[in-house]
Amino acid sequence: MVDFDYAAALSDNIATLILLLLALVAGWVVFTLNKPPAKDAPVKVPIGIIESMNRLVASEAPWWHLQLRESLGSSIFQHNIPAPGGMYVICSAKDQREVLLDTTSDKPLHLYSSFDSIVGHKHIFTRSTTDPLLKEAKKSIVHAFSSSEIKRMNAICTKCIKEWEADFLEKIADTDATFDPSIELPKVVFKSIVEAAFEYEATPEDFELFTSNFDIAVREIAFRQAVNPLRKLFSFMIPKVWEARKCCSVMQNFAKKVLEAYRNNPNKSECNTLIKIVETKLNHFSEQHKTAELLSLIVAGFDSTGYTLANTLVLLAKHPEEMKRLQQSLLQDDPAQSNDHLKRVITESQRVIPVGAMGSVRLINRDFILFDELSNRKVKVPKGAAVFLPQITSHRDEMVFKDAEQFKPDRWENP
Repeated sequence: MVDFDYAAALSDNIATLILLLLALVAGWVVFTLNKPPAKDAPVKVPIGIIESMNRLVASEAPWWHLQLRESLGSSIFQHNIPAPGGMYVICSAKDQREVLLDTTSDKPLHLYSSFDSIVGHKHIFTRSTTDPLLKEAKKSIVHAFSSSEIKRMNAICTKCIKEWEADFLEKIADTDATFDPSIELPKVVFKSIVEAAFEYEATPEDFELFTSNFDIAVREIAFRQAVNPLRKLFSFMIPKVWEARKCCSVMQNFAKKVLEAYRNNPNKSECNTLIKIVETKLNHFSEQHKTAELLSLIVAGFDSTGYTLANTLVLLAKHPEEMKRLQQSLLQDDPAQSNDHLKRVITESQRVIPVGAMGSVRLINRDFILFDELSNRKVKVPKGAAVFLPQITSHRDEMVFKDAEQFKPDRWENP
């Protein structure tokens, strides 16, 4: 009687299935890429699949899209990536507005769901606009941003900034030392937000642990896997995916630590802090769901605010005449005028270097027939497409902003 090697047979079958799957994917890719384009189809980016994926997940991706708009002579184009429905980019502010206001369009959950893996559960930023849990969470969280709560949080942020001035800025003020705003400002904002909104006093070690793991997790799971689903499918073969998953666990454990510290705090604030609302108003949420909401709110708060402030300081340093005018305005005895001037500077900074430079993505549920003013023709973006709407391109749209490449805060005086 011949012995049957089950292990060898199973191994052969798995290998055969993987090869078959790869063959099917390759066949679909070849068919998709060789399909002749329609006359009203957007122009395609003339590079290969792998290079397209690499550029989309790189930190230079926003600037690459600006270059593509100019080199292709079109504000609407298609990436050479075989995604279901196709992957398109709309650059002009007018056309982006039409897509964003369309009630039939929604978040492409197959792209946004990657963020769920980072925080451990669906959350407020990845749920569909029709999801009742999204409406419930928004309705509860809005109380944490009332005028009285904003005033309370501003006081805590001011305290943290004064501590940073005393502990860091004053020590280097009379020296030739320099500092990187993109490193220092997120530190201050992280400490401020975590204390003001989550009643937790973060240490420098908390910041380093959180941000180092956040960078690795987001780069792999939110970017690389979003444009290349095969990385998730074959994750068992990719060490960087294992590392990213460990980083996700570290971040989720930090959120659990913050929540547990709040529960054990005998001197909880009586105000409507974010953590109080998540713990009490959303008390029917599971433990995993609560920590996911906390983690997503921490990320959304410190990352965008910290880098906006850093970008503003860099732009002011590059434009000393604007910095001098702002200094003079802030030293005046007219708070209203000073605040207006500061708002104009920050708004212009957000326009020139938006933190979310790649903007949002929408899954469109109808055909869009748009007039591309750069190529002077009508273009069809088909139903089912995933559409990128980069802020960096709409913010530098000459049809909206005169001298769009220049830093001019006064453009917001009478917009």
